[in-house]
Amino acid sequence: MSIEAEVFEQAKKRARRKGFLFALLLIALALITLITLSSVFDYDKKSPHIARIKIDGPIFDDFDLNRLIYKLGLDPNVKAVIVHINSPGGSVVGAEATFVALSKLSEEKPSVAVLGETATSGGYLIAVAADQIISRSNTLTGSIGVILQYPNLSKLLKNIGIDINTLRSSDLKASINFFEKPTPKAIEEHKKVIEETFLWFKELVAERRKLTEINLKKVSQGGVFTGRKAKKLGLVDLIGGEREAVKYLEEKIDIKDVPLVDWDSSKESASLLDLIFRGGNISNLGKSLLSNSGFRLYSILF
Repeated sequence: MSIEAEVFEQAKKRARRKGFLFALLLIALALITLITLSSVFDYDKKSPHIARIKIDGPIFDDFDLNRLIYKLGLDPNVKAVIVHINSPGGSVVGAEATFVALSKLSEEKPSVAVLGETATSGGYLIAVAADQIISRSNTLTGSIGVILQYPNLSKLLKNIGIDINTLRSSDLKASINFFEKPTPKAIEEHKKVIEETFLWFKELVAERRKLTEINLKKVSQGGVFTGRKAKKLGLVDLIGGEREAVKYLEEKIDIKDVPLVDWDSSKESASLLDLIFRGGNISNLGKSLLSNSGFRLYSILF
């Protein structure tokens, strides 16, 4: 190799090293900028405020949401919490978990549930954990009850010539499944589970809302009510929205002009790499649908 060629190759290597180091420097600067911006955006959470969270869509067991609610209960800068609920309900266990989290928070600081277009079944179950429930006059709420649904594919499979044979340890093991019609005994036993869960739901509403026996009977038939009717029955406290919620909280905790700050469970739980590459926009519903299978009890309005 000539001297000129060797000098040229060395110059190319130095240029590549400089380019690589420059790229690393740019990445480091970008990460520092993102971290700094994140701190700036969270600055409003480091001073006294009213936290606003949203529960929207079907309810499943949402670990990130429940962790956020517990976090708000422990944060000294969170003086109160407003929970916006717009949900037809969903998994009983999912609703129960969020109800428990919100109940714990309500023991520590004031909370208000603001009902949107729909807050029925499991959505309403979560709402009763708050100190105060506010709804629009035409909000749909109530639908207090429990269901268990299961498809029966036995006829379809028979039509295409497929037989499913099941060996089980006892008559009730997997007695409700996709592939066979349940026996009367299986239906009876599963109805007992539904009744037990329904009684738990009903007693919870009666205790939290201080309902009379007459009103408890009226609201426990699975019916749906407008906000106006729900207020008369004792299911909600006030007709209104967020403005009324803020007014209630200002009077209860005796502070004025405290800002409302949004808290998002998906962003709180997302790592920095999530925020960079995926924006932290992983659907909680999608994760639940992908990670859960099998039968479960639902409290939902269809």
